[in-house]
Amino acid sequence: MNPRHACLIAAMCLQVLVALTLAGCGGSSQISSPSQPASPSEFLYAETLKGITAFPVDPSSGALGSGTLVTSGVFLGNFFTGMATDPASKFLFAFGLPGTGLEAFSIDASTGGLTAASGSPYAIPGSGASLAIDPTGQFVYAVTTAGVTAFALKSATAGLSAIAGSPFSDGSVLRAAAVDPSGKFLYASGNTTQITLSVFAINSSSGALTPVVGSPFLSPINSAAESIVVHPSGKFLYVSLPFADGIAAWGINSATGALTIVPGSPFATGHGLPNLVVEPSGKFLYALNYNDGTVSGFSVDAKSGALTAVNGSPFAVSASPLYLATDSSGQFLYAANGSTITGFDINTSSGELTAFSTPPFPAEGAQALTVAKIP
Repeated sequence: MNPRHACLIAAMCLQVLVALTLAGCGGSSQISSPSQPASPSEFLYAETLKGITAFPVDPSSGALGSGTLVTSGVFLGNFFTGMATDPASKFLFAFGLPGTGLEAFSIDASTGGLTAASGSPYAIPGSGASLAIDPTGQFVYAVTTAGVTAFALKSATAGLSAIAGSPFSDGSVLRAAAVDPSGKFLYASGNTTQITLSVFAINSSSGALTPVVGSPFLSPINSAAESIVVHPSGKFLYVSLPFADGIAAWGINSATGALTIVPGSPFATGHGLPNLVVEPSGKFLYALNYNDGTVSGFSVDAKSGALTAVNGSPFAVSASPLYLATDSSGQFLYAANGSTITGFDINTSSGELTAFSTPPFPAEGAQALTVAKIP
């Protein structure tokens, strides 16, 4: 393991464990926050060492209400963990360290509460993980060093069934993945002898994956690739390069899925292990800078995919951030740091961030974040 990577992981684990120690043992299932939306239509989920906490989101202010903790067998402790919800926000899926498996839950639309699906957790081979769900909500993909383990989603129960031929691989050791908005392709960062990007065509009937011609594609810099996001337009792909302190960008051929380097790529960020998010309109991309305790903001050129730092970037966070998420409207950004969640207002014209006037929201051991917009 790269020594710098090992230091980052060790620092993150220590930060989370200290937060939990200070909070005490056997905490209540209710996590206090400053306000409680009357009729929440959106929930922010935080994956922690104790389980998964659902925070109702106030749609006018972005404030988080009192969180409800759901016991989970998922164990966190490194950067390769995460959660994802299906497009209809009926189900939530969570993945932790090796041996803990992929957990599946149905979401209570009134309370945000979670109910484990029959058969959950589901075994996943390999180590490290990232989750991706196709835009139709039919298929769930867990990416590990063993390849892409694929499941078909039972829409009535949140249950999962393995897809024939899974796990799928193009010979790369994979780390993180994302599905494009059309549902035609799955993209995954990884490496062979060099850092690469893998592209798989998705069979719309079965969910099976086939590497496209040319996959895996070489990264412009032979430096570890981590977080990966596809632009909402489906035209661009962005990957964090934490040890090069940058973001690599590719243009996507919508017909073949093939990748072409965006001019100017990679684009410089702060220091650390960036987790990337693109807000829903696609105008702005944000990257956390773990070592700096900041979040970098970029405007996205709609034609070329090039990134330009927004005014005031990078923006300070109360402590070293671990994961980012935006609400479904693109008005608010949240950064988890292991003990609290810091909220920001997003200027929808400029992309600038302004921290909430209220203190960061208490969230014991908060790491991975995801948002569910209740219909």
